[in-house]
Amino acid sequence: MINISNNKHLDIILPNTNKALKEVLKSASPKELEVLTQSKDLKSVINSLLQESSKNSASDKTILNLVKNNPTLKNLGTISSTIKDLLNSLKSTPQNQTTEKTPLPIEKVLKEFLIDIKQLSESVLKTKITNSGIFLESKLKNVQNPQVQLKETLNSLLKSVEKSSIYPVKVLDKYIKEILNSLVIKNTTNKSLTTNTPDDKQVLSKVAKIVEKIIQTMQTNLKNEDITTTKEFSKILEKLQHTIEPKVLTPENFKVASIQESIVQLLPQLTKSQVPEAKGLFDALTKILKILPNTSLEQLTQTKIPQEIKSAIEPLKSAIANTDTLFSKDTKALLNKLTTLDTPQKLSSTQNVKEIIANDLKSVLLKTGEEIAKSPITNQSEVLKHIDKLSLQIDYHQLVSHLNNSSSLYLPFSWDALEEGTLDIRKDEDDKFYCDIELKLKEYGELSLRLVLYEKNQINIKIHSDNIEFQKIIKENIPTLRSGLIDANITPREIRILDASKRTPISPYESQTKAINVGFEVKA
Repeated sequence: MINISNNKHLDIILPNTNKALKEVLKSASPKELEVLTQSKDLKSVINSLLQESSKNSASDKTILNLVKNNPTLKNLGTISSTIKDLLNSLKSTPQNQTTEKTPLPIEKVLKEFLIDIKQLSESVLKTKITNSGIFLESKLKNVQNPQVQLKETLNSLLKSVEKSSIYPVKVLDKYIKEILNSLVIKNTTNKSLTTNTPDDKQVLSKVAKIVEKIIQTMQTNLKNEDITTTKEFSKILEKLQHTIEPKVLTPENFKVASIQESIVQLLPQLTKSQVPEAKGLFDALTKILKILPNTSLEQLTQTKIPQEIKSAIEPLKSAIANTDTLFSKDTKALLNKLTTLDTPQKLSSTQNVKEIIANDLKSVLLKTGEEIAKSPITNQSEVLKHIDKLSLQIDYHQLVSHLNNSSSLYLPFSWDALEEGTLDIRKDEDDKFYCDIELKLKEYGELSLRLVLYEKNQINIKIHSDNIEFQKIIKENIPTLRSGLIDANITPREIRILDASKRTPISPYESQTKAINVGFEVKA
């Protein structure tokens, strides 16, 4: 929802700051405006509308319909096309006419959003969505002072090192306490982000050196960890456990090759372990591997192989759980966090804000727009036109996110086969996640997908398309899709291909759902 605040960072859905909403209000009929304002003057429409929408979704539904049917917003085109147009206009700007050095910072940010889908990884996609501009105000609202992050991280780490039986790690508690007791860290709060209090660089330099010592000591001792506590081993073990879950051992999902592959990957890892329980698991899996080839699902369940594997794994899992705290996942996560806070620059109170402003697309657009407006370049109007259009497209997704009680996103990458596409994510009260993907493919037309994730790793997928040829292609590749999901420790419970013409429209107002947190709130 939306937080109506005097903070300029949070004024995201007001007609003077949200171009999409301004466009809707221009084209709304008197009758529609009457519904929205409930006989109030236009000046107070947005203030009353957004505050009352938390109690009554009728106003949201009305304005959402206006947004969806607004001719200007319906014909905005794709964000990737606008990015390409903006890049081309920036490239055609004579170098001696730009006020900033060439290339402008925005060019680097724009190019990153045109990465080909084939080069897209999970981490890259996450970064792109985070920096898409849609979450700018949310990030600024929730930004933390790095010094506060350091204090929280060290408080958690202190509990871990105090429980460690490794002497060099255990004695790190005195260094951690030294930092926590220093006045700068002890008294730091997130309020300093708004007070513009200058950092004590000398103190931060001293703190950073101690942090670096803590990191080095932990990393040195982590070199002695058993392979069974490594991230790689954990990933393979989890994969094996997932392949023998009852919900995976179904006619649709079962593939004996997946179980074999996991065991084959795990065996050489087990031989490197010094943990006695690893030897027991190695012997059990070696025996099972010999009888797995050509084993059917029925034979697998009759011989109780899944139960044997599970029983063989339990002693090792118990041993891993009782290992020194240094080697636990939680401690390693804290160490990773600490490595992002090991220099005076990274500890600067404004560092996180600077990173957001430098990397977020909407922020960079706003800054570039101001710079170009003051610049005497010959194609100023063309560049500003593309900046304005891209800003409008981002504002559109922010507005729809609020009105549709979800997170409305564009696809932040380049894909030659795609004409246009969006995705919409929401979460209900039962911790079910819904993802609606709407694509328009150049060759196969419209394609709609609804993904429902529940019980942490169970997924249902419905695929809608009226293109018979494309339906056949999807059907042929469903086994590959199932295998890929299982490899990612996700269990496909249902995958259905349906005609798009038979699809039942989904209304966000028919069920109690809530958006994935993007920092929007409504407050009276």
